[in-house]
Amino acid sequence: MIGAYDHSQYAIRSTDHPTPPVTCGAVPVAIAGRAVSGHLTLRALTAADFAEARVVADAWFGRPVGLTMHRLFFDQLGPAGLRAAAAADSERMLGVLLGFASLADPELAYVHFVMVDPAARGRGIAGALYREFGRRMAAQGCRRVRTLAAPTNGRSLRFHESLGFVGTFASEFVGPGQDRVVFERTLPFPPAP
Repeated sequence: MIGAYDHSQYAIRSTDHPTPPVTCGAVPVAIAGRAVSGHLTLRALTAADFAEARVVADAWFGRPVGLTMHRLFFDQLGPAGLRAAAAADSERMLGVLLGFASLADPELAYVHFVMVDPAARGRGIAGALYREFGRRMAAQGCRRVRTLAAPTNGRSLRFHESLGFVGTFASEFVGPGQDRVVFERTLPFPPAP
């Protein structure tokens, strides 16, 4: 079991954000077991977010993520991704989505990964990240979004299906013995329920 991780000592205090934050409707979040009413603030990822995300990634994923989270992704692809925080505490990262528009298929957006603080799961943060990412990608001309999940990760499978993704099993998709479910759906996402 993974306990709550206090990473406040690693917080990045950058105010230089190329894309202004957006505020999504009221999304209650849990912080250290305490319900907080308020809005979820989403903003584009910056290269500066890498350090904070890297510190918590293994704990939030529940396993070592290795090069799945490489600095290069934040440096070069970050602005297409999103960082989530509670409006009341914008310095504390609650979630990250790293995604981008495909260069090979201009109508395809791709989510490389999404992670949410375990203490804040089940509060709509990942869904808000996906919806805002989908909105931004649709504005750039993308008509579909794709992502992967391990076929053994029931929580991820259920989450993506709840957002309307359709999955196809792909044997050894990312290498020998590395099966994946390739999820895809059209854009835009419907509004949050």
